[in-house]
Amino acid sequence: MAKQANITTITTGYYSTTALNENFNNLNTALDNTLSLDGSTPNALSADLDLNGYSILNIGSVFLDDGSNLANLNNITISSSSPSGGSNGDLWFVV
Repeated sequence: MAKQANITTITTGYYSTTALNENFNNLNTALDNTLSLDGSTPNALSADLDLNGYSILNIGSVFLDDGSNLANLNNITISSSSPSGGSNGDLWFVV
């Protein structure tokens, strides 16, 4: 479910400036809790991203925690049993 800002309906002129400013503050807080398409900050995930079975399209590179590029791995193995041996940079999938 998408994050939504807590917006108060302003029905009278009494305290309307305060309510309007609070609505803008709530909008800013909600926008700070989103990912940016243009890469502007803040733009980092602090939780897992669930794609709900959908794919990631048009990806340039995938970098691992150690800084290595997934496309540059030496060996990719798909197997139903545990691997024997291997070296750093190998990628192993269990089926």
